[in-house]
Amino acid sequence: MKKVNKKFYIMLLVEAIVIAVFVRVYQFGLIPGGMNQDGAMAAVDAKALADYGTDRFGMRWPVHLTAWGFGQMSALLSYLMIVPIKLFGLSVFSARLPMLLVSLTSLGVLYCFARNFAGKNTALVVLLLAVINPWHIMQSRWALDCNLFPHFVLAGVFALQCGVEREKGWLYGSMVFFSLSMYCYGISIYTVPLFLLAASILLLRRRKVTIWQVLGCVGIYLLIAWPFLACMIINALQLPTIETPLFTIPYFPYSMRSNDILFFSAQPFSQLQQNAVALLKILFQVYSGPRWNEIRGFGTLYVFSTPFMLIGIMLAFRRYRKNIGAALTVLWFLTGVAAGLITANVNINRINIIFYPMILFTAIGIWGTMRFLGEKKGWKIVRLALPLAYCAAFCLFVNTYFTTYAAQAADDFMQDFGEAVTAIKGAEVQKVYISADAQYKGYGHVSEILTLFYMDIDSKEYQNPEFHQQFTFQIPFDPNPEEDAVYVAATDDLSRFPPELYDIEPHGKFSVVVPRFADN
Repeated sequence: MKKVNKKFYIMLLVEAIVIAVFVRVYQFGLIPGGMNQDGAMAAVDAKALADYGTDRFGMRWPVHLTAWGFGQMSALLSYLMIVPIKLFGLSVFSARLPMLLVSLTSLGVLYCFARNFAGKNTALVVLLLAVINPWHIMQSRWALDCNLFPHFVLAGVFALQCGVEREKGWLYGSMVFFSLSMYCYGISIYTVPLFLLAASILLLRRRKVTIWQVLGCVGIYLLIAWPFLACMIINALQLPTIETPLFTIPYFPYSMRSNDILFFSAQPFSQLQQNAVALLKILFQVYSGPRWNEIRGFGTLYVFSTPFMLIGIMLAFRRYRKNIGAALTVLWFLTGVAAGLITANVNINRINIIFYPMILFTAIGIWGTMRFLGEKKGWKIVRLALPLAYCAAFCLFVNTYFTTYAAQAADDFMQDFGEAVTAIKGAEVQKVYISADAQYKGYGHVSEILTLFYMDIDSKEYQNPEFHQQFTFQIPFDPNPEEDAVYVAATDDLSRFPPELYDIEPHGKFSVVVPRFADN
């Protein structure tokens, strides 16, 4: 166990890369079926930015997106979508492609980071564990703006490690990734500065950096991050929108996300208790949240990984004083814990900053356990059982993901609604009525954004008042069979359309309904 055969090592490394790509690319764009509303919104805004340099509302190069109007959204994912959408058009594939590429790249970064501070053998275990990790696989296959956050933080931590231990120029390069991570997710406003402050104190005390290097890093960080920081200040103080020649720093008069932070909660102590319980459930693999984040029974790291994660945490804390990589990982993990306690209604995607440290700790714990058992006689079966257990869990996970979970996810991602809306694309009618029940009953704003996505409606057309006159995101109680209209109706609404007056084309839970007179 102390020395791994070079050829065997390379073989495992190549196999890890092949498996990583295959399990993330196989049926990419088809599973999960349908499209999440946030991913669709990011893509619609990306299409508008690609065509006109504005979001779908006409705001020029915003540093933060308006989203629903009553809630904001990070902008970086939309900007990363611009090139794929330009190349391949607006589609599920092009919208999800940036997350896939960033996730695959991050596996390489994670391996290099682990190799720098824990050695090549532990790094291989880290890579193998990340390749088969349920959280990493699932988040790489759909588009959610906040899921970019942990990857950019990882790149920042890796560059910071290289800057401390190798070339000092990496110190300043790390600030590029940390500052860009601010445009990935709103909680970066208190997590990234917290991590950087703790890392600065640590590195200064150990004399790994000088105060001038720290100040230089602060300057680079602020140079890139200041528009986002200004946006948060503007909205906190309700100041007017700032338009510059290059971008817009918007004020959102109907949107305030401060309630997502513990300190602004109406019941902070009760909220802290709820956050702590949810955080512990996530850490100990017993969290049961939305299906798009987790397949129940597997957890984010496989349910039997907790003991190894705890062992890895102890080993990392033991190396904390002597090993910069271990120290940064510990600070990173503690920042994630703080995020879990501070962020209201914490769930897997809201605390995604913590999962790379969890993978690192678990891999360190696995390798430490294997080495310990390697020194004991008669433990060969146990040493073989551990990797076989992970292989079996991975095989079960993949089988579930591409079969039963795929059917469930298609429902969660509103695939039937998307197929019905796609079926009416290009219909030349005076009026289009679309059900408000795409996700939940009465959520017309979700139906609207999915319609913009699936029908590839130009943002200029959307901004035109005629669009809102033609499209109504509600099914009338008493539809007029003589109106030049087409309907996308939920199954519950079909009783309003007598079959002798309407043609009904089913698409799962939704149907396209056309008045019979249109055939004449």
